[in-house]
Amino acid sequence: MKTVRVGGVPEHFNYPWHYAINNGLFAKAGFDVQWSDVTGGSGEMCRMLEKNQTDVALVLTEGIVKHIHTGGTTRIIQQYVKSPLIWGVHSNLHKHFNQSDLSTARIARSRVGSGSHLMAYVHAEQHNYTLTEANFVTVGNISGALEAFEKNSADILLWEKFMTQPHVDNGEVSRIGMCISPWPCFMLVGSSSFIALSAEEIERFAAVILAASKQISNIENTTSEIAKRYRLDPLEVEKWYNGVEWQTTAYVSAKMLNNVVKTLDRVGLLNTIPLPPEELCYVGIKLY
Repeated sequence: MKTVRVGGVPEHFNYPWHYAINNGLFAKAGFDVQWSDVTGGSGEMCRMLEKNQTDVALVLTEGIVKHIHTGGTTRIIQQYVKSPLIWGVHSNLHKHFNQSDLSTARIARSRVGSGSHLMAYVHAEQHNYTLTEANFVTVGNISGALEAFEKNSADILLWEKFMTQPHVDNGEVSRIGMCISPWPCFMLVGSSSFIALSAEEIERFAAVILAASKQISNIENTTSEIAKRYRLDPLEVEKWYNGVEWQTTAYVSAKMLNNVVKTLDRVGLLNTIPLPPEELCYVGIKLY
């Protein structure tokens, strides 16, 4: 049995992995999957992949595209979540910002290259204001962001809407708006050593999570299990679940990847020659 180390954020999007692991789906396919929660987000996962600290990770689409353009050796194996991510735009309670102009705000990001970093630039483009790297404060994770808010060393945080809902409900932060990513939110990404495996092994591994994602949609208690695992309000989970769509077939959209590349280039985040979709993905991928 082949051991595969998998990293992902400790969020509800990754429930299919825990379902597959706990129900022996990977084991039946010949894989011993060792899961790690990565609280530092996409920036941290990309570094872990490069340092051979994990074999596979579930990385935000914009995060992996940016990382590969900086010389990263990781590659996309498969789309994982087809639906976009709904980012909440959250404000320090001590400050009063309008989301239409955050050009003077100190914006918390988990890491350089993380979604909380890159999507701030996308939000700026959507609302016609300008950001520079001087706007950002690196905080590590959501706990670091909340601490920065409390110490008044950061003003704004973009983070997944449903995971931050408890912090909004208990009055730690205020939500002043939302930002919907203009592409599917998560990709299944492999390290350079993982994508060097045979195409048969890679496809067999990816097929397990595609099957698990399809199976959970037919199980009645899926939302209650998600609410329990991630300590979320069951009603909020129901709302989120009705809008989320996991990938259940093996392909990656070339048009989508081109859109991500063009957007990141347009907002000034690539600083290199834009790569075509086939150079962002492992060689055996099905591009459409």
